[in-house]
Amino acid sequence: MNATDPKAAILSIVEEHGFEKVQESLHEIAVSERVSVQPLASSAPSPASTQRSQSGTRRKPSASQYVARLEVSPDKARLVNELATRFDAKSFMPAFNDAAEFCHIYGIEPPASRSRANVIPRVFKRIAALETDQIQRIVDGGHFSGPSRLGPLSDAIRRNGRAARS
Repeated sequence: MNATDPKAAILSIVEEHGFEKVQESLHEIAVSERVSVQPLASSAPSPASTQRSQSGTRRKPSASQYVARLEVSPDKARLVNELATRFDAKSFMPAFNDAAEFCHIYGIEPPASRSRANVIPRVFKRIAALETDQIQRIVDGGHFSGPSRLGPLSDAIRRNGRAARS
């Protein structure tokens, strides 16, 4: 391979920075520059399109993968990507009921199947359509992030109960 070969240049960058960081950077470039990412025109299906679980059924894309294909304005892209990353890590809408609550509040018909993966298109299309400040409030406020931490509250109740008994 010669120095002008893109594959060699990319390989060098991947070796220096790691595959995930390069992939994130390419995604950010695609979103911020509104680059349309088209699948390669080849006869072989891409590995991403043929991801299959051990049972042989096709897996649904993650929220991050779905959002990468959405056309989102650059000012919203960072926020929508943050929520997608949190969704994948189950710190945003960790349970189907959290997603169903989002659907109820924003007037979206929840899917018949009670699966978090099935709400991704509906939820993230709606999030992308929100105003930037509304998305920022969801990110900052931790909305739809499951139950709040009740440990300190239960500890205080327990201490009060012990004090009242003694």
